[in-house]
Amino acid sequence: MAINFKKKKTVQPVEGNETGTMNIETQGLSQGQIIRKKFFAHKPAVIGLIFMIVFAIFVYSASGIHLGTDTAKFTIKGWWKYSHEDLLPPGLCAAGCPTADHPFGQIPNGRDYFALVMRGSEISLMVMVVIGFLGGLIGTVMGAVSGFFGGIVDAVMMRFTDFIITVPSILIGAVIGYNVGNLGVFALAVFLGLFAWTGLARLVRGEFLSLREREFVDAARVAGASNRRIIFKHILPNSVGVIIVSTTLLLSGSILLETGLSFLGFGVQAPDVSLGSLINEYQGEFGLSPWLFWWPGVLIVLIALSINFMGDGLRDAFDPRQKRQIKRKDFMAKTSTRDAVNKR
Repeated sequence: MAINFKKKKTVQPVEGNETGTMNIETQGLSQGQIIRKKFFAHKPAVIGLIFMIVFAIFVYSASGIHLGTDTAKFTIKGWWKYSHEDLLPPGLCAAGCPTADHPFGQIPNGRDYFALVMRGSEISLMVMVVIGFLGGLIGTVMGAVSGFFGGIVDAVMMRFTDFIITVPSILIGAVIGYNVGNLGVFALAVFLGLFAWTGLARLVRGEFLSLREREFVDAARVAGASNRRIIFKHILPNSVGVIIVSTTLLLSGSILLETGLSFLGFGVQAPDVSLGSLINEYQGEFGLSPWLFWWPGVLIVLIALSINFMGDGLRDAFDPRQKRQIKRKDFMAKTSTRDAVNKR
C-alpha cells in the first residue's frame, strides 16, 4: 500500500510585500512595538529626536527656568555664569568677538550673547510647545466633531475653518502680536495657538469621515454604544497616527511663525528675547559681527529640521501601508530557513 505524502503548501514571503517582508519584521510584536520599531528604523527621525532632547536639556540647564510675571518672578538659575540681563564691560574686541569667557561674543551694550541665545531658545521652545498643544487640541476636537456628526454641523464648522484658512497666518499673527505682544510671551503663544488648528482639523475630519463608515463602528452602534463611546473608544484611537504626525509638523510651523513675527517686530517684545527677535535686532551687524546673526539662525534651522524629521518618522511608523524593506541578505537568510523547515 503506497502512502502519498502531500507537501503542505506554504506562502512564500515576497520582498517588499506587505504580507512578506513586513510579516517577517513584525511577527509576534504588539502594535506599540511595531510603531517603535519602524520609528527607530528611520535614522533621520532618531537623529532629530536625540537632538531635540539634548538641545532642550542643554538650553534649560544653561539659562535656568524663568516663570511668573515681572512682579512675581520664579527663577531657577542655570549653570551658565551670566544672565541674559547682565550688563558687562565690553571685551577686548570692539565688535564683541567670541572669547573663552564669551564663546558666542558680546553685543554692543556688553551683554553675553550666549546667555541671550539660550534665553531666546528657551522662549522659542516654550512658544512652540504652547502653540502645538493648543493647535493640536482644538484641531482634534473641531475635526472629530465635524467628521463624526456630519450634516449641518460639518457644514458650519468647515465653513468657519475655511474662513480662517483664507486669512494668511502671518497676517493673523501680526495682528495678534501687535495687540498682545506686550502682555507677555505666554499670552502671545496662547493667542497664536487659537488660530493654528485649521490644517489639523481638516485632516482629522477626513479621517473621521472615513472611519465612521467602517464595520467596527456599525457593530458598536448595534451593540448600543453611545456617540461618546464610539468617538473615544473606537474612532479616536484609530486616528491617533494622523493626529500625532500632524501635531508634530504643527510644532515645526509654530517655531517658524514665531520667528517670522519676531523678525518683523510683532512677536516677543523687549526686554525679553527669542531667536527671531535676535535675528531682527542684529541683522544690521551681519557685516561687522556675523556671529550675532548666525547663531540664532542656525539653531532655528536645526530645530525645524529635527521636528520635520521626527514627523516623517512618525508618519512612516503609524502608516501600515509603508513598505520598509529589510536588507537583502537578511531577507534571503530568513527565507532559506523557512524553506528548510517546510521541506522537513
